[in-house]
Amino acid sequence: MRRFVIAATCAMVGTGAYAADGPGVGKWIWSAEESHYETGHYATHQTMEITRNDDRGIAVSQQVTLTDGKSFSWNIDAPYDDKMRPASSWMSFAFSRISPTEFRDRYVMNDTGVKGEEVFTITPRKITIKGHSFMNGKQQDYVEVWNRVE
Repeated sequence: MRRFVIAATCAMVGTGAYAADGPGVGKWIWSAEESHYETGHYATHQTMEITRNDDRGIAVSQQVTLTDGKSFSWNIDAPYDDKMRPASSWMSFAFSRISPTEFRDRYVMNDTGVKGEEVFTITPRKITIKGHSFMNGKQQDYVEVWNRVE
């Protein structure tokens, strides 16, 4: 479950090289071919939109279709203060800025209690998310790659 996070966590970067509202502002699509998970892919399709990414915080939303066919979405507009906030009834996030083109999130899946952390690196055409979740007491590493749509 953790992996659809974030994406957020996802979903955080956008149009043009670096739009007026910050690096990564725009629409993104998840690349199953370039993404790798220790437990295998959890989704068949994901989209993300970042509408704001500035010195104060980030606004991001994500649409996810799971491998079992179920779909869900989440959205959040949160400051970079590393304080946990709900993004939906099943997920919560805390964000902190590392640099103008990198940020970190922590997340909790509210239904299962699965926790994780991710670092987003933003370039004009890609977002690379390196993260891990903790499931059944074991750290599960993953890399997600998102390609710019607009």
